Amino acid sequence: MAREEVVTIKETNMAGHPADPVAPPGAVFMDVSVCVERDVSIRVMTWRPQRPVSEAPIIFVAGWVSAVSGWAPLLKVMAAVRPVYYIETREKRSARIEKKDLQPEDFSIGRIAADLISVSRQLEIAVSNTTVIGSSLGATALLEALKGGELTAGAAFLIAPNSDFPAPWHIRWMLTLPAFLYHGLKHIVLWYVRNFMVDVKNEPEQMQRYTETLQAAHPQRIKLSAQAAIDGRYEVWPHLETVRIPVALAYAPTDKLHSATNIRLIAARLPRAEIIVCPSNRYMHRPELMADIEAFMRMTYYSQCSHQGPFYRDSMMGQRIIRGPAEDDGLTKDDKSS
Repeated sequence: MAREEVVTIKETNMAGHPADPVAPPGAVFMDVSVCVERDVSIRVMTWRPQRPVSEAPIIFVAGWVSAVSGWAPLLKVMAAVRPVYYIETREKRSARIEKKDLQPEDFSIGRIAADLISVSRQLEIAVSNTTVIGSSLGATALLEALKGGELTAGAAFLIAPNSDFPAPWHIRWMLTLPAFLYHGLKHIVLWYVRNFMVDVKNEPEQMQRYTETLQAAHPQRIKLSAQAAIDGRYEVWPHLETVRIPVALAYAPTDKLHSATNIRLIAARLPRAEIIVCPSNRYMHRPELMADIEAFMRMTYYSQCSHQGPFYRDSMMGQRIIRGPAEDDGLTKDDKSS
């Protein structure tokens, strides 16, 4: 894994950013820029509650080109009781990139994982009682960073991580086109996502979030990051067994963008995994998910019990039931027959 070339500095009050996009009650907000590589700095938003239930930090990493507004309802309740460090990955517009001649490898998941390690060490939050939380590509980058203990943390709560990034031929063809054509092509991409990748009937908010984030995405960075993941044929599987901390994997059966089968396979390869089945993708962005996160953290940090291999339970929306351990490779009979 690549290491940062420049170790330093954070800069407060970044111009052009809103004062506080989440505004949790009773929390102090800071907006900083952290240098992770020569000519590359990424945005970190932090909230410190005045009356925390715990000083143990939470690191939050959202998905590919995701906007903080999509996570504001959950962050609002989270940051009201615990210190939260929201790291925006380098493909987002908020990153300051002065580096010339950018290549796909500058936006690879390995490079993003190295950024997360660098930021966490510089802000001194790479500690044993830190809980890392991520979604989609952010969750995958956290898994990559946690391999071999490179990123120090006590537990991970990962929402619908990607195991790989398959794409049909026409998406691969679009990636060969110049970035300036993106604004026209994004309508084709959104049409494809709406009709083939998102359950619009059951998950309308998920489609709305993708529409908003793709409309606002940086054309060159989104192209290069997609090339790195798709053309680079990234897969999460190597060295998953070296992630030794407890990991919760949350997913929703209605979420067609993230493979439930592959999430269960990830759990099967992790030494200490728990699977949380949620009612919808919308639920995983809502304040209600905080009950699942708190339950997982209590079990991780305060319980004397431990287990090996994946366990299954329903989200706190329904009954909280330990279902495991899973058989063999972590798949149910339905998965094995599909």
